[in-house]
Amino acid sequence: MRTPNQTVKNQYSLLLGIVSLFAALLACSLGTGIPAVTPIPPTTSHATSPAKPTAKSTSAINGVQSTQTGSTEALSKSFPLPADTTIDPESVSEDDPARGSFTLRSTASLSGLVDFYFQNLSSLGWTYRYTDANSLGGVTQFWKIDNLYLSLQFGYDKNGVVVKIKYYRIATDALEKLPNDFPIPGKAELTNASDTSWDFYIDQDLSTVIAFYTKASAGWAPCSMGGSEGEGDDGGGSNFPPGASPMPTPTRDSRPAKSYCWVLPSQNQVDLYIVPHGAATLLHIYLTSLNVSESGLPAELPIYPGATIQSVSPGAVTFQAGASLETLKYFYSEKLTAAGWTSDGQSFESEGAILMNWKQGNQSVMITITVFGANDCFVMISYEGS
Repeated sequence: MRTPNQTVKNQYSLLLGIVSLFAALLACSLGTGIPAVTPIPPTTSHATSPAKPTAKSTSAINGVQSTQTGSTEALSKSFPLPADTTIDPESVSEDDPARGSFTLRSTASLSGLVDFYFQNLSSLGWTYRYTDANSLGGVTQFWKIDNLYLSLQFGYDKNGVVVKIKYYRIATDALEKLPNDFPIPGKAELTNASDTSWDFYIDQDLSTVIAFYTKASAGWAPCSMGGSEGEGDDGGGSNFPPGASPMPTPTRDSRPAKSYCWVLPSQNQVDLYIVPHGAATLLHIYLTSLNVSESGLPAELPIYPGATIQSVSPGAVTFQAGASLETLKYFYSEKLTAAGWTSDGQSFESEGAILMNWKQGNQSVMITITVFGANDCFVMISYEGS
């Protein structure tokens, strides 16, 4: 599946590389002066090892607190372990109270481990969500309790049987930054979130979710890059030791995922991926602000007329301008000089790119221009000050 805004992100990465190069030169100068599959329940029909493990401990997972507190004890300290299974101490990463990970190593069968956790986590209050194939020769279970989400990736590594465990807590305000003019279908459960991305598990079929957004998007402007159909990474593979017996994996949903890109009335760009998952649907949302006002750039530092905004964040704007490098260089030099700004040292130039630094009092501006065609440039403006 393509990543959101792939072409723009490639350009942005190139621009950042150029900025880093210029910054290094400046420093030297100053120094010298989702696979999509059908959910299945665990089964013992494929067991190839001794009988199902018995628990060493089935105590409650007391690290899980209520949604109101948002705190958590390290989950590895109270996680139930079947017989012949231990936590790899080198794998434990639980410094962040909102998320963590650790790995179990076992001499038990994969099928026995799968069944053990399906039964024991349910009895401890966890809600089973679904099972996916993975690339370790096993399957991955997904669980939740309150606002804590858990994945158990069963499979093999070079040392034998492993269960790779990851968990994260979704903040109570996780949806606050999702634009109000972007609706979410009913029966949607938030499963992951950051400041600019959200994942949902929707208990509706693919056609229903597509129909929902077909109707909702009427009047939304398509992105310049548009959307496309595509299939996710198949999630299969053979990354497990020779001679190991992989588990039968869930039947992968053969329908292609759908991807779309729109600019909302709120001037937020949304990349949307709708992934079939049997009778349910997975939704992945990626947000890019196009609101120049959110950047905090001073009024005397305008966006070049006719430019296409690519991204906006506090103190920074990137855009594509239909003008030559020299035209853009003159435009910003004239605007800033007229507004009382002064050049902060000489500009740094290389073939097809230029970096300019300006200052005024406690304010500073860095403008990087990169050529992409005879009359086409990519511009990044970074601002600091008050």
